[in-house]
Amino acid sequence: AARLGLGGTDLEFVGGRVRAGGNSRPLLDAAAGGELVAEDAMEYGDLAKRYVQQTFAAHFVEVGVDAATGEIRIRRMLAVCAAGRIINPLAARSQILGGMTMGAGAALMEDLVVDKRRGFFVNHDLAGYEVPVHADIPHQEVVFLDETDPMSSPMKAKGVGELGICGVAAAVANAIYNATGVRVRDYPITLDKLITKLTA
Repeated sequence: AARLGLGGTDLEFVGGRVRAGGNSRPLLDAAAGGELVAEDAMEYGDLAKRYVQQTFAAHFVEVGVDAATGEIRIRRMLAVCAAGRIINPLAARSQILGGMTMGAGAALMEDLVVDKRRGFFVNHDLAGYEVPVHADIPHQEVVFLDETDPMSSPMKAKGVGELGICGVAAAVANAIYNATGVRVRDYPITLDKLITKLTA
């Protein structure tokens, strides 16, 4: 603000512009005068004891299950996330989509088989360890709630690292239960665990 000749107590940075005292200048003008340096401090203290610091998400999944063969197909997936201010919407959305895809794989196909007699992984490569491919992943949608968290950090943002995967497998299992009436509690939910319990 000093470099731009702006003063006042109502200083704010919005949309790439610095505003103060009824005046507005592009931040680019300040950068043209040389390197910009900013400092801030963060003290963690006992915030985690006084405030909820976690991110939150709800996952919704729609599946179709073939009544004759028990084959499962995911049709739609939705994640609604509360993660404070989203600094980079594109990267955050991609992170959530990746987690949703991993959750679908964990629910329906990923099964690491261990030979307990000889102590090795039987399916130790992608020839034997199944993961989702494009045909397995349907329409996915991510919604970030418009919120900020003034207690989490000076940027009022939180991380979205594991937010996309936590709860996805459970949502898939619940969708299968809603479609078939069969509750399977052993991941991955494969045909052999489902077909014998389907009613004719």
